[in-house]
Amino acid sequence: MLPSTAISATLPRNAIQLALLLGMFSVGVLAAEPLNDRSTLAQAPGLSLHYSPHVGFQPEDGWALIKTDDGVLFVWNVHELHFTVSIKGKDVKQVADPDHIFLTVDGKMLQIQAAEIREFAPDAKEKKLDDKAVLAAHREWESKYLEGLLKSKLTLKSFNVNMSALGPASLWAFDMPEGMNAEVKTQLYVTVLRGDYVVMLNCEATTTTSEVEVRKFLLDTMATLKTSAEPIDVQKLSQSIRAGKKP
Repeated sequence: MLPSTAISATLPRNAIQLALLLGMFSVGVLAAEPLNDRSTLAQAPGLSLHYSPHVGFQPEDGWALIKTDDGVLFVWNVHELHFTVSIKGKDVKQVADPDHIFLTVDGKMLQIQAAEIREFAPDAKEKKLDDKAVLAAHREWESKYLEGLLKSKLTLKSFNVNMSALGPASLWAFDMPEGMNAEVKTQLYVTVLRGDYVVMLNCEATTTTSEVEVRKFLLDTMATLKTSAEPIDVQKLSQSIRAGKKP
Protein backbone atom coordinates (compact mmCIF):
# COMPACT_ATOMS: atom_id res chain seq x y z
CA MET A 1 0.00 0.00 0.00
CA LEU A 2 1.25 3.47 -0.87
CA PRO A 3 1.98 6.15 1.75
CA SER A 4 -0.82 8.12 3.25
CA THR A 5 -0.43 11.24 1.11
CA ALA A 6 -3.95 11.71 -0.27
CA ILE A 7 -4.65 12.04 -3.98
CA SER A 8 -7.64 12.31 -6.28
CA ALA A 9 -9.26 9.28 -7.86
CA THR A 10 -10.39 11.38 -10.82
CA LEU A 11 -6.89 12.05 -12.20
CA PRO A 12 -3.72 9.95 -12.38
CA ARG A 13 -2.26 9.57 -8.89
CA ASN A 14 1.04 11.33 -9.50
CA ALA A 15 -0.54 14.10 -11.55
CA ILE A 16 -3.01 15.31 -8.93
CA GLN A 17 -0.64 14.96 -5.95
CA LEU A 18 2.15 16.76 -7.76
CA ALA A 19 -0.27 19.50 -8.77
CA LEU A 20 -1.30 19.97 -5.14
CA LEU A 21 2.31 20.04 -3.99
CA LEU A 22 3.23 22.65 -6.56
CA GLY A 23 0.12 24.77 -6.13
CA MET A 24 -0.76 24.38 -9.80
CA PHE A 25 -4.51 24.25 -9.10
CA SER A 26 -6.17 27.34 -7.76
CA VAL A 27 -8.57 27.12 -4.84
CA GLY A 28 -11.35 28.15 -7.18
CA VAL A 29 -10.73 25.12 -9.38
CA LEU A 30 -10.25 22.58 -6.62
CA ALA A 31 -12.74 23.69 -4.03
CA ALA A 32 -16.34 22.64 -3.80
CA GLU A 33 -19.07 24.98 -2.64
CA PRO A 34 -18.67 26.28 0.93
CA LEU A 35 -20.47 24.32 3.60
CA ASN A 36 -23.92 25.77 4.13
CA ASP A 37 -25.52 26.87 7.38
CA ARG A 38 -26.93 23.41 8.10
CA SER A 39 -24.74 20.67 9.52
CA THR A 40 -23.20 19.09 6.42
CA LEU A 41 -21.62 15.69 6.06
CA ALA A 42 -18.93 15.29 3.43
CA GLN A 43 -18.29 12.29 1.24
CA ALA A 44 -16.21 9.37 2.49
CA PRO A 45 -14.45 6.60 0.58
CA GLY A 46 -17.11 4.13 -0.52
CA LEU A 47 -19.79 6.07 1.29
CA SER A 48 -21.67 9.20 0.24
CA LEU A 49 -23.16 11.06 3.17
CA HIS A 50 -25.37 14.14 2.87
CA TYR A 51 -27.11 15.23 6.03
CA SER A 52 -30.89 15.50 5.96
CA PRO A 53 -32.99 16.12 9.09
CA HIS A 54 -35.51 13.59 7.77
CA VAL A 55 -33.08 10.74 7.07
CA GLY A 56 -31.27 8.88 9.82
CA PHE A 57 -27.94 7.13 9.35
CA GLN A 58 -24.78 6.16 11.18
CA PRO A 59 -21.62 5.79 9.06
CA GLU A 60 -19.65 2.80 10.30
CA ASP A 61 -16.61 3.35 8.13
CA GLY A 62 -16.10 6.84 6.76
CA TRP A 63 -15.54 10.47 7.59
CA ALA A 64 -17.76 13.52 7.85
CA LEU A 65 -17.76 17.29 8.24
CA ILE A 66 -20.17 19.06 10.56
CA LYS A 67 -20.64 22.82 10.31
CA THR A 68 -19.88 24.72 13.52
CA ASP A 69 -20.05 28.37 14.54
CA ASP A 70 -16.31 28.86 14.03
CA GLY A 71 -15.61 26.45 11.16
CA VAL A 72 -16.22 22.71 10.86
CA LEU A 73 -15.82 19.61 12.99
CA PHE A 74 -14.08 16.78 11.17
CA VAL A 75 -15.21 13.28 12.22
CA TRP A 76 -13.21 10.16 11.38
CA ASN A 77 -14.77 6.68 11.74
CA VAL A 78 -12.48 4.33 9.83
CA HIS A 79 -11.71 0.79 11.00
CA GLU A 80 -10.69 0.92 14.68
CA LEU A 81 -9.79 4.63 14.66
CA HIS A 82 -12.41 7.17 15.72
CA PHE A 83 -11.64 10.83 16.33
CA THR A 84 -12.74 14.43 15.82
CA VAL A 85 -10.71 17.52 14.91
CA SER A 86 -12.02 21.07 15.11
CA ILE A 87 -11.03 23.13 12.07
CA LYS A 88 -11.47 26.82 12.65
CA GLY A 89 -11.91 29.26 9.80
CA LYS A 90 -14.28 31.77 8.28
CA ASP A 91 -14.17 30.16 4.84
CA VAL A 92 -13.86 26.35 4.87
CA LYS A 93 -14.41 24.39 1.66
CA GLN A 94 -14.06 20.74 0.77
CA VAL A 95 -11.78 20.11 -2.18
CA ALA A 96 -13.60 18.37 -5.02
CA ASP A 97 -12.01 14.96 -4.50
CA PRO A 98 -14.57 12.19 -3.85
CA ASP A 99 -12.13 9.78 -2.19
CA HIS A 100 -9.64 11.77 -0.14
CA ILE A 101 -9.49 14.56 2.36
CA PHE A 102 -8.36 18.04 1.34
CA LEU A 103 -9.95 21.20 2.70
CA THR A 104 -9.24 24.85 2.05
CA VAL A 105 -9.34 26.88 5.25
CA ASP A 106 -9.24 30.64 4.68
CA GLY A 107 -7.13 29.98 1.60
CA LYS A 108 -4.80 27.42 3.19
CA MET A 109 -4.79 23.87 1.79
CA LEU A 110 -5.20 21.31 4.60
CA GLN A 111 -4.78 17.57 4.22
CA ILE A 112 -6.01 15.11 6.87
CA GLN A 113 -4.93 11.49 6.78
CA ALA A 114 -4.11 8.48 8.91
CA ALA A 115 -1.83 5.51 8.36
CA GLU A 116 -1.77 2.19 10.18
CA ILE A 117 1.59 1.51 11.81
CA ARG A 118 1.90 -1.92 10.20
CA GLU A 119 1.97 -0.22 6.78
CA PHE A 120 5.33 1.47 7.42
CA ALA A 121 6.73 -0.24 10.56
CA PRO A 122 5.39 -3.79 10.66
CA ASP A 123 7.94 -4.83 13.28
CA ALA A 124 7.31 -1.89 15.63
CA LYS A 125 5.95 -4.08 18.43
CA GLU A 126 8.71 -6.66 18.15
CA LYS A 127 11.33 -3.90 18.29
CA LYS A 128 9.41 -2.16 21.08
CA LEU A 129 9.59 1.20 19.31
CA ASP A 130 8.44 4.13 21.41
CA ASP A 131 6.12 6.85 20.09
CA LYS A 132 8.96 9.08 18.84
CA ALA A 133 10.55 6.20 16.94
CA VAL A 134 7.24 5.26 15.31
CA LEU A 135 6.63 8.87 14.24
CA ALA A 136 10.18 9.03 12.84
CA ALA A 137 9.55 5.85 10.83
CA HIS A 138 6.36 7.36 9.43
CA ARG A 139 8.21 10.57 8.50
CA GLU A 140 10.85 8.55 6.66
CA TRP A 141 8.21 6.50 4.82
CA GLU A 142 6.20 9.52 3.77
CA SER A 143 9.19 11.63 2.74
CA LYS A 144 10.69 8.82 0.60
CA TYR A 145 7.44 8.60 -1.31
CA LEU A 146 7.41 12.37 -1.85
CA GLU A 147 11.01 12.28 -3.06
CA GLY A 148 9.99 9.82 -5.74
CA LEU A 149 7.02 11.94 -6.68
CA LEU A 150 9.04 15.16 -6.92
CA LYS A 151 12.08 13.37 -8.36
CA SER A 152 14.28 15.31 -5.99
CA LYS A 153 16.17 14.68 -2.75
CA LEU A 154 14.42 16.47 0.09
CA THR A 155 16.11 18.12 3.05
CA LEU A 156 13.83 17.63 6.02
CA LYS A 157 13.56 19.90 9.03
CA SER A 158 12.06 17.99 11.96
CA PHE A 159 11.18 18.83 15.55
CA ASN A 160 9.80 16.79 18.43
CA VAL A 161 6.86 18.49 20.13
CA ASN A 162 5.00 17.57 23.30
CA MET A 163 1.32 18.29 22.82
CA SER A 164 0.19 17.85 26.40
CA ALA A 165 -2.79 15.48 26.37
CA LEU A 166 -1.82 14.09 22.94
CA GLY A 167 1.71 13.22 24.00
CA PRO A 168 4.70 13.30 21.63
CA ALA A 169 4.19 14.81 18.18
CA SER A 170 6.43 15.19 15.16
CA LEU A 171 6.57 18.50 13.30
CA TRP A 172 8.48 18.27 10.05
CA ALA A 173 8.84 20.24 6.87
CA PHE A 174 10.76 20.56 3.63
CA ASP A 175 11.32 23.41 1.20
CA MET A 176 10.04 22.79 -2.29
CA PRO A 177 12.84 21.98 -4.76
CA GLU A 178 14.06 24.82 -6.97
CA GLY A 179 12.37 25.09 -10.32
CA MET A 180 8.97 24.15 -8.95
CA ASN A 181 6.00 26.49 -8.63
CA ALA A 182 7.27 29.75 -7.15
CA GLU A 183 4.16 30.32 -5.01
CA VAL A 184 4.52 27.23 -2.81
CA LYS A 185 7.58 27.55 -0.58
CA THR A 186 7.42 24.85 2.09
CA GLN A 187 5.36 21.77 2.93
CA LEU A 188 4.69 21.26 6.65
CA TYR A 189 3.39 18.19 8.50
CA VAL A 190 2.41 17.39 12.07
CA THR A 191 1.78 13.82 13.21
CA VAL A 192 0.66 12.13 16.42
CA LEU A 193 0.26 8.51 17.41
CA ARG A 194 -3.19 7.20 18.26
CA GLY A 195 -3.37 3.50 19.06
CA ASP A 196 -2.19 1.56 16.02
CA TYR A 197 -2.37 4.63 13.75
CA VAL A 198 -0.51 7.82 12.94
CA VAL A 199 -2.77 10.83 12.36
CA MET A 200 -1.31 13.43 10.00
CA LEU A 201 -2.12 17.03 9.13
CA ASN A 202 -0.38 18.75 6.21
CA CYS A 203 -0.41 22.33 4.96
CA GLU A 204 1.79 24.48 2.75
CA ALA A 205 3.55 27.79 3.31
CA THR A 206 3.30 30.08 0.29
CA THR A 207 4.30 33.55 -0.79
CA THR A 208 1.22 34.87 1.03
CA THR A 209 1.06 32.47 4.02
CA SER A 210 4.18 32.29 6.17
CA GLU A 211 5.72 29.14 7.59
CA VAL A 212 5.18 30.49 11.12
CA GLU A 213 1.46 30.98 10.43
CA VAL A 214 1.08 27.50 8.93
CA ARG A 215 2.98 25.87 11.80
CA LYS A 216 0.68 27.53 14.34
CA PHE A 217 -2.39 26.55 12.31
CA LEU A 218 -1.34 22.89 12.18
CA LEU A 219 -0.42 22.67 15.87
CA ASP A 220 -3.57 24.50 17.00
CA THR A 221 -5.72 22.24 14.83
CA MET A 222 -4.03 19.03 15.96
CA ALA A 223 -4.42 20.12 19.59
CA THR A 224 -8.22 19.79 19.20
CA LEU A 225 -8.00 16.09 18.28
CA LYS A 226 -10.22 13.91 20.49
CA THR A 227 -10.38 10.15 20.16
CA SER A 228 -13.20 7.76 20.99
CA ALA A 229 -13.04 4.07 21.83
CA GLU A 230 -16.32 3.55 19.95
CA PRO A 231 -17.57 4.77 16.56
CA ILE A 232 -18.78 8.35 16.83
CA ASP A 233 -22.50 8.85 16.27
CA VAL A 234 -22.35 11.55 13.62
CA GLN A 235 -26.07 12.28 13.53
CA LYS A 236 -26.26 12.64 17.31
CA LEU A 237 -23.18 14.85 17.38
CA SER A 238 -24.53 16.99 14.54
CA GLN A 239 -27.84 17.48 16.31
CA SER A 240 -26.02 18.38 19.52
CA ILE A 241 -23.96 21.05 17.75
CA ARG A 242 -27.06 22.45 16.05
CA ALA A 243 -28.68 22.67 19.48
CA GLY A 244 -25.84 24.94 20.59
CA LYS A 245 -23.59 22.52 22.44
CA LYS A 246 -19.87 22.72 21.84
CA PRO A 247 -18.27 19.53 20.48
